[in-house]
Amino acid sequence: MRVAAGRIVTILRDHLAANVPVAIDGRNAEGVHQVRVALRRFRVLTRLLRRDNPNVVLEGVSAHAKVLAKAVGDARNWDVLLMTTLPNLQPLGLMDLDATKTLAPRAEPMRRSAYAQARQALTGQDAAQLQTILDQMVEGELWVAPLAAMAQDSLQEPAIDFSARHLERLHRKALRAGRDFALLPPQDRHRLRVALKKLRYTAEFFRGLYADSDQTKDFIKKLSALQDVLGMDSDVLTTRYLLARLGEGAEDDARLQHMLGAVTGFLCGHQIAVHRDAHLRWRKFRRHRTFWSR
Repeated sequence: MRVAAGRIVTILRDHLAANVPVAIDGRNAEGVHQVRVALRRFRVLTRLLRRDNPNVVLEGVSAHAKVLAKAVGDARNWDVLLMTTLPNLQPLGLMDLDATKTLAPRAEPMRRSAYAQARQALTGQDAAQLQTILDQMVEGELWVAPLAAMAQDSLQEPAIDFSARHLERLHRKALRAGRDFALLPPQDRHRLRVALKKLRYTAEFFRGLYADSDQTKDFIKKLSALQDVLGMDSDVLTTRYLLARLGEGAEDDARLQHMLGAVTGFLCGHQIAVHRDAHLRWRKFRRHRTFWSR
């Protein structure tokens, strides 16, 4: 498992390094998106490793990644609002409401501010320390050395056994989180999405270990589709939070408040439709055979 972990860290380090300059530049929204994905994937890996062997080095590097993910997350949320959510509100035009025209001028300064904070974080101490530790983790010694001898021996476990054990655990956790799916409130659906994301990242880490590639691809495809539709559901919660921020200090602006109310109502209706699709995909995923079972 030690060798496999080193290879995964190498991939994540390279993914992060390739996108940090793009995020700092700020002209391509994919930069902050990919940085956040890389950081989330890395934190999932550290949780897997720490679950078997608590490790102060992994705890520290995960904390650096969390700080950076939070910093780029706000910028990403404003990107989604301006580039995806508002353009998709065209049906409001039937009521002579132009959401982009009304809300984009208020959202743009907030996006610029969020990007400034992301840029500061990505050029700061947390980012530098994370990059240094990632480079050292690739060699393996930095995060292995603090472990007791018995814990170091446990890293000799075959990667396929390690992956099957954790995939099974994460799969059971996701099934529990999705129990009575039709009755789940939005916050619980969000928790299910997080559980599915951890399962997906772990499956992607170790997919190359399993011979039946078609079965593996099909499982990850269904998992990704379910995660995506739940992501739309979760985006509504994020958008409502951003809309509240847009309305701060403008309680007397009747036109703006009317627009915010109309957008919120539209999104709630969309959320109901998305929930139906998510429920169907959930049933399909729940019945799907896992690829790591022997």
